[in-house]
Amino acid sequence: MKVAATVSFAVLLITHAVRAAPVILVPPVNTTVCINSTATFTCTTEGGDTLTWLVDGSSVSAFPELTADVNIVSGMAELSVPGLERFLDVAFVCRAIDSVNLVSTDSDPAYVRLQGPPSPPSELTATPLNE
Repeated sequence: MKVAATVSFAVLLITHAVRAAPVILVPPVNTTVCINSTATFTCTTEGGDTLTWLVDGSSVSAFPELTADVNIVSGMAELSVPGLERFLDVAFVCRAIDSVNLVSTDSDPAYVRLQGPPSPPSELTATPLNE
């Protein structure tokens, strides 16, 4: 007696697309503004699905005194900090996040320098013109 057997193989091919980490194309740069004016930073990214701004490593929302306006549109993030009255020695960083692959990329930090009126001289002396 002959026994015939048929063997079938099912091959299941599983693919997972791994995207590269987001890239900062145009990072924010240091800026100098006059006292009581607005500092604006921009950042352009590629590859992330979320953009956010950090101030000294924390979310902008952790600094309510900054009253920052954040505008994020399709790969570009803008941060405006109005009414600066004092020197801010903090780092502003743009973060691009790929929430699918749980990776992120941070820009280099950018800083604000305030430019105010020149300080008056500590001592004034007057010399008459007609001596």
